[in-house]
Amino acid sequence: MNSEGQAKNNPSKIITLAVYAVAMALVEAAVVIYLRELYYPTGFLIRTTADVAVIPSGILNVELWREAATIIMLAAVAHLAFGDLQRKVAAFFWTFSIWDLTYYLSLFVFLSWPASLFTLDIYFLIPWPWIGPVLFPVALFSIIAVVSLWFIIKPKSES
Repeated sequence: MNSEGQAKNNPSKIITLAVYAVAMALVEAAVVIYLRELYYPTGFLIRTTADVAVIPSGILNVELWREAATIIMLAAVAHLAFGDLQRKVAAFFWTFSIWDLTYYLSLFVFLSWPASLFTLDIYFLIPWPWIGPVLFPVALFSIIAVVSLWFIIKPKSES
């Protein structure tokens, strides 16, 4: 397929990837809401990695596998979306960005959390808990979404 044909297919692929990411984010938010209700019934407040220890090790192990599965699902749809490596990588980052941004929006809608962009959160558990203000992933993935979208829609250079 030539670059013109590839460009014509991008809008529906971009939208489909975004819809997939939004659906994944809603599932992710539901899981986190359930976990917070079960293991942080008095409120979710993270200050250090020690605050994660509230979750039993067996459940924490399941969480690690769930997080790995999430990355695999994002990579799989990105791989299926485009033929060339550059767009596959861009599609992964596009989908990851939409997923993460929608995840935080969902938590805000359903829990009124975070109270501010400076509220601390656990970003990821692999290979250890990554903790920081919500502002960081929101800002980072807003930028990554724009950059990855540009890489998806820009015409391929002719070889």
